[in-house]
Amino acid sequence: MLCHLTRWLISRTADTGKKMPTWAVRHAERCEACRSYASFAGSLPSRLPGELPSFLAGVPAVHPNRNFSASGEPAAPRPYRFRSFLRPLPVAALVLALAGGVFLFRGLRSGSVFTPEKARAAMTELRRVTAIPEDWPVVLTAAESSLERERLVLENSARSAYAFLQDRLNITIERKEPNRAG
Repeated sequence: MLCHLTRWLISRTADTGKKMPTWAVRHAERCEACRSYASFAGSLPSRLPGELPSFLAGVPAVHPNRNFSASGEPAAPRPYRFRSFLRPLPVAALVLALAGGVFLFRGLRSGSVFTPEKARAAMTELRRVTAIPEDWPVVLTAAESSLERERLVLENSARSAYAFLQDRLNITIERKEPNRAG
């Protein structure tokens, strides 16, 4: 485990330049595997630039700005196509929302959509839905009593487990009273 952590710290030092902790340096000096790993990691910056030309020699040349056909000749540039940045679903939702807004606005202007009776009925229904119930103290008390019953059940279960442990382990567990200064 210590070797694994030390090797990680060696890699971190090679990548970021952060200093290794002294315990990791001491371990790397004593451990042959970590010492060889540190020397390998230290030689990488000087080895990689020297190996880069031989590595790139086997890779074909890539021209990012030129398109090639199957024959190897540069392909004719394709005409620019306009890509729509709008997706179909949000556009459809926008069109439906605008159409609904236009119909609603036209109905409100003409007065035929909402009659005063319909408006009063809608406001009454809105008040009914958002109103606090008349018996809210009873509802609140019922919720509190439900929580109290649950607390009592949990307390009884804890006492039962406490008694069971005392009987089975043949020990006596006493409650510690807090020290009272006075």
